[in-house]
Amino acid sequence: MARLHVLPPDDRAERLWALGRWGGLLGFAALLLALVVEPRPALASLWNIAVPLLPASFFVAPAFWRGVCPLSTLNAFGNRLGPARLMTPGQSAAIGALGLVLFHVIVPARHLGLNTDGPLLAGALGAIALLALGLGAAFASRSAFCNALCPVLPVERLYGQAPLLAVSRGRCGTCTVCTPVGCLDLADDKAMRQLIGPARGLGRWTVTPFGLFAASLPGFIIGYGLTPDVGGHAWPRVYAATLGGAAASYAIVALAVRLLRPRPMRAVTACAALSGVLYYWMTAPIVVRNLALPPAIAPGIRGAALVGIGLWAVRALRRAD
Repeated sequence: MARLHVLPPDDRAERLWALGRWGGLLGFAALLLALVVEPRPALASLWNIAVPLLPASFFVAPAFWRGVCPLSTLNAFGNRLGPARLMTPGQSAAIGALGLVLFHVIVPARHLGLNTDGPLLAGALGAIALLALGLGAAFASRSAFCNALCPVLPVERLYGQAPLLAVSRGRCGTCTVCTPVGCLDLADDKAMRQLIGPARGLGRWTVTPFGLFAASLPGFIIGYGLTPDVGGHAWPRVYAATLGGAAASYAIVALAVRLLRPRPMRAVTACAALSGVLYYWMTAPIVVRNLALPPAIAPGIRGAALVGIGLWAVRALRRAD
């Protein structure tokens, strides 16, 4: 199945990307203000509309979000504030591992107040924005934040391994090879393979950082979906549910890999597809309830996710090693 090519790299496309980048940055600033001034509609729009759309965009073409992400724009502004220092492979691996940790810390924290407290969320987003700006000043191009520390990056890489649309890069018109391996912009369909590395051929992919992430994500999603918003006092319960689910998922996948010996990238694709379906299966009724939509819409969201991710999985499996 050939990908549909859109937005060729020409002047018109660059103008559209620039418009998208400025729009994303202004939208981010407006969100921070709204989270403080009018938190209820801001929280509802973010968690029930914007965030649920992001995983779908990663399956279709991660380049869309990576081209307009306001944190990436702040990272680019940071590049103008300091010298361009290239990261070593060791630094890239260490900061990338920290990004995986941040994902497993920040997502459960939604149940501890980020889902319901607008000013608290604004402060957290502001801190991450300053981090993106600072890392842009400390390291060349997008190497430290966008391609290593960003807590959304692991999901982008997992879901973006077989994008349905081929979209020209919205940033990095000239590649400086700032990231040693796994750059999603340079090689979207090869990034995960590069990160897993030689372990793909040796059957040890589950012990690599991103292999571990892929295998544990289905259970992490289930653990998060079954946990209510409880406030900061119940953090042991929240992290036990999410990290416990992740550990159980990893154990099941590792056992299945040992017994069935599937091709590594096929197994990674299966984990990605299962994670996406689980996410929308559990998110659909929450979105419908929070937005006071007709209950019949929830099955529609679930059905659309099954069909769309199923098509993505067919494409990804055909390209798996």
